[in-house]
Amino acid sequence: MQIVPAEGGLLDEILDGTYPVWGEGLDRGAFGRWNRAQMDTPWGRGHLGRVALVDETGLLASAKRYELTFRLRGKLLPVLGIGAVFTPADRRGRGYARQLIDGMIAATRGTHALALLFSEIGSSYYERLGFQIVPQSVASIETDHRPGAPAVLMRSGEAADLAAIAEIAARADAGMVSALERPAELIAFFLTRKRLHAGLGPAGLRSVEFFVTEEGSRPVAYLVITRGPHGVTLEDFGDRDPSGARVGAMLQVLAARTPAEPPARLRAWVPPEGFPPQVRVIAQGPAEEIMMLRPIGAGDLELPEAGQTKYAHLYTF
Repeated sequence: MQIVPAEGGLLDEILDGTYPVWGEGLDRGAFGRWNRAQMDTPWGRGHLGRVALVDETGLLASAKRYELTFRLRGKLLPVLGIGAVFTPADRRGRGYARQLIDGMIAATRGTHALALLFSEIGSSYYERLGFQIVPQSVASIETDHRPGAPAVLMRSGEAADLAAIAEIAARADAGMVSALERPAELIAFFLTRKRLHAGLGPAGLRSVEFFVTEEGSRPVAYLVITRGPHGVTLEDFGDRDPSGARVGAMLQVLAARTPAEPPARLRAWVPPEGFPPQVRVIAQGPAEEIMMLRPIGAGDLELPEAGQTKYAHLYTF
């Protein structure tokens, strides 16, 4: 058995197998274009790949491989992201997924400090592989209604805004125990990933909204919202004002577009610093996507506890 890049016919076989699991409203052709397009983005070409465990009989298991960076207690740590772990139905129950994950981690020992994944199948399987839960909460939120003129002017975000947005994110994350490093190229990738997913799907099934507000022609706050089969999600937001008041005002502007309707409820991962002052939390519970980390290599690495990690929903994979 060996781990090889998933390319050509092997990639087609993987996409055929994973489409029923992760198709999410796309047809098979669109699903393939969505996956290939992600790897062909500027960030994806250097930081995203798909690998497969194979033997002489063919495909045994496959996964995506992301190159990320975490800031943990003031140190920048290279992170191996593992996504879309898949074993063909006739190969399940033989430990191939575990062998693939262990092999991916072994290949990065000495260069990476952590492995990261998001489990959709509960935590017990990955806990047996040495991963630990990093608790994340998701909240159902509403924005306080404010009658009268909007409190801020806002516009659609553009690619030229991403450097300023990365600066806002870095400023907000600097004091966190644990946070994902979000350079402009990474933000662009995950925005593009969402937009491709919406654009390749049936008309009206999904949409992505990206807004900024600015001062002196420079963005000072931003937010990303998606709408789709799972509802309305506040995927990411940031504000040069630590209180987040500008983001709250932006949400009020969006709510004012439909004044005759009751306040729309959004879901959002709860950040360690909390939500803007204009936002009310209606309900809160554990996130469906279970975030898990596994230290790589020798030595003790103290993982973050509940409420200590800044990781917006936009960057789940």
